[in-house]
Amino acid sequence: MKDLKLYLIIACSLLAVYLLVEYNKPQPINWTPTYDKADKIPFGTYVLYHELPQLFQKGIKPSRQSIYETLTHAGRASVLIISPNVNISATDFDQMKTFLNQGHDVFIAAKGYNYAFLDSLKLAIQLNAVLIAKDSLRFHFVNPSLHPEKEYRFKRGLGATYFSKFDTLRTTVLAKNNKDQALFIRYTFGKGHLYLTASPDFFSNYALLSPDGAEFAAQALAYLPTKKTLIFDQYQALGAYGDRSFFRVIFSNPPLKWAYYLLLASLVLFVIYNSKRRQRIIPVEDPMKNTSVDFAKVVGGVYYQQRDNKDIVHKKVIYLLHFIRNHYRLKTSELDAEFRESLINRSGVEEEIIDKLLKEINAINRGKYLSDQELMALNENIEQFYEQSGIVWNKNFSSSAPI
Repeated sequence: MKDLKLYLIIACSLLAVYLLVEYNKPQPINWTPTYDKADKIPFGTYVLYHELPQLFQKGIKPSRQSIYETLTHAGRASVLIISPNVNISATDFDQMKTFLNQGHDVFIAAKGYNYAFLDSLKLAIQLNAVLIAKDSLRFHFVNPSLHPEKEYRFKRGLGATYFSKFDTLRTTVLAKNNKDQALFIRYTFGKGHLYLTASPDFFSNYALLSPDGAEFAAQALAYLPTKKTLIFDQYQALGAYGDRSFFRVIFSNPPLKWAYYLLLASLVLFVIYNSKRRQRIIPVEDPMKNTSVDFAKVVGGVYYQQRDNKDIVHKKVIYLLHFIRNHYRLKTSELDAEFRESLINRSGVEEEIIDKLLKEINAINRGKYLSDQELMALNENIEQFYEQSGIVWNKNFSSSAPI
């Protein structure tokens, strides 16, 4: 518990220091291209959204529904889409063509378009390599009434993308850059028009705060009818309502993102460190030992300390007679001359050893007590008998009949 409290104190201290540093450091400029009407950052559309009512008399209607849903319920209105990328499915495009053929207009400003949409319009978009040199691009409108000689300049290399391929029979080029590349084009569908701009940067806060940028955006949007409601679509840039999840908010804010990474790293280190400190020690088990020799020594030591030669002799004789009965099929109730001759013939042991054994066994049966030297001599004669008999003596009598 003490270690846990120490970790918590250290973690809280580090977090407090981090928050203090973050709070007091100057806030960097957020260059994230959100194109959100609520964002005042350089690449938000706060300025545009609040200036649009001056251009469109029927007002502005924001939308966070899909293109299909928006166009289905649009009524008499124009649609403006500003997003880094647009993804228009085949179903969306079919609904869009129906909407356009009814005499309405759609204005899309994006750097990237999905392949199916580009293929349907026989269109290709490409990034200009001159982005490296700032202020290297200049833009102008093609329409004579919009003063083609007037060039618009932007900082930070805005508007670097352009339409590298399009259907010249169906497309009208409305604006170009100084490299004669089309960046603003128009498709006609029935009574309506589809306007495509190769970059949404022209409508960002950063661009509109300059005189050239404000004028260029106003001239481009002037192609839309001013007496219709303008639907300001943000579905492509932000998704549907409620799509800004907890993690999306965190990762869209750099300080929160790095705080989240710091928290995860601290938790991982805490778990790894504690798993090593608190792991139960596994005891080392010794392998099983053969204790037969130790057992024999213990039993021998007990007999040696008791000095009970009579019991030892009795057991030795019993085991020997049991061996003779099992292997030579001789009765051991009387150890007479007949038994002697039969044992000599069947065992092949020397007569001298058998005579010594029989003499000692008969003396023991009559009650003779053997000294240590006599006990050792008897044991030696018995071992010689076993050895000369040529039979491996099975010392396990558990399965044998009672003696």
